[in-house]
Amino acid sequence: MAESSFDKKKGQIGLANLGNTCYLNAVLQCLRHVSDLTLFFRNHSDQWIHDGDAKDATLCKAYKELVQGLWSGTPEGSKPIFLRPAGFVYHFRNSLRGTAVEHMIAPLPHDSHEALVFLLDQLHEGMKRELKVQILAPASSPVHGALTAWKDQVAPQYSPIIDYFFGLMEVRVTCSGCSNISKRYELFNMLKVGFPDFKSATLQECIEDDFKVETIDEYCCDHCTPIRKPATISRKIWRLPHNLIVVVRRFNMNGTKCHAHLKAELNQKFTEWFSPESPESSKTATYGIESIVDHHGSANGGHYTAQVKSPLTGLWNNYDDENVYQIMDGSKPILGQNSYVLFYRRKSS
Repeated sequence: MAESSFDKKKGQIGLANLGNTCYLNAVLQCLRHVSDLTLFFRNHSDQWIHDGDAKDATLCKAYKELVQGLWSGTPEGSKPIFLRPAGFVYHFRNSLRGTAVEHMIAPLPHDSHEALVFLLDQLHEGMKRELKVQILAPASSPVHGALTAWKDQVAPQYSPIIDYFFGLMEVRVTCSGCSNISKRYELFNMLKVGFPDFKSATLQECIEDDFKVETIDEYCCDHCTPIRKPATISRKIWRLPHNLIVVVRRFNMNGTKCHAHLKAELNQKFTEWFSPESPESSKTATYGIESIVDHHGSANGGHYTAQVKSPLTGLWNNYDDENVYQIMDGSKPILGQNSYVLFYRRKSS
């Protein structure tokens, strides 16, 4: 039986604004369209979410319930359909108590990026457990250091959030005195990029600027004389997650907002910013934009919305709190001076 247009609208549900909660609504609409995460919460999360009433576990359960509700409804006709996420917002704010971002409890305008960081952290905390990992690569292998870092940083506190959203970054420090290279590897769950100027730039130009080599004046090298010498620091990607989040630095330290125009292809490879020694398959993979958090207005106010690609139709819709509507002909999102947080999903190698 052919799928009806009614079926294709399944899940196109808005979220009521409960008083300056557009920043959270936009994040939730993007996050619940991460298919890996939604399928996990639907089919496997009960095996992972901790027992008891700890705040992080309770928030995991509230997120699962909200996502199930958002995917169970289907709009009919032109009348908008939306949920009131009062239960989730209550548990979200309760989880904020006693944290460094406790200010988000207040029903005031807040930052979507900050909310996303906190939410992913709490979903991880509510499910983490120790994982047994064995490294088979010999110590002389060029991948041994990265594998060891992944084991040390992931294995003691693993959750499926790690696989869905976390990558590994290689940081190289090169001494100008003896040319010795020291390496370390750091987990990350978002690429944060800025603009080379304040007018416009492509995503490639933003990444290139963010990954440029930096110089430090005084570096204490273990393989050189005790005299501090200049050194260079460079970052390269070692591994990307299945779902890559790119955050555009819109808000400046002086309280202003960068309104530069962002240009980006819908499909993107990140190969050129990878470590040449990385054997990871994500090095040659193509990543496609699946959703975008937009911020409209100034740094001191404004409004958040989400552009999301429907997994059923492949068409792009705009989620503006309670209202959901197709973006033009639905073939692509609108990128520009409002683009803030971009969600990419791995498509192929």
